[in-house]
Amino acid sequence: MMKITEYLWFWQDMGYRDFQRKLMPTVPPEAVIGVRTPILRACARELRGTEDAWQFMTELPHTYFEEN
Repeated sequence: MMKITEYLWFWQDMGYRDFQRKLMPTVPPEAVIGVRTPILRACARELRGTEDAWQFMTELPHTYFEEN
C-alpha cells in the first residue's frame, strides 16, 4: 500500500478543499488537502490494525488536517 499521505493526495478534491478552507478559518490553508469524509473513512477501515497505521500514529505531529 502506498504511504498514507500519498493516498490522501491521490484523492484530493480541489473544490472540496476550497470549501473546507472557508469552514475552518483557524486552520492554515496550506494544511488542508481536501479529501472527502467517505474516502477518509474507507482509508481508516483499510488500515485499521496494520503496521502502517501503527507507524503513522507514532509519527506526530501530522502536517495535514486530513491526517489528524
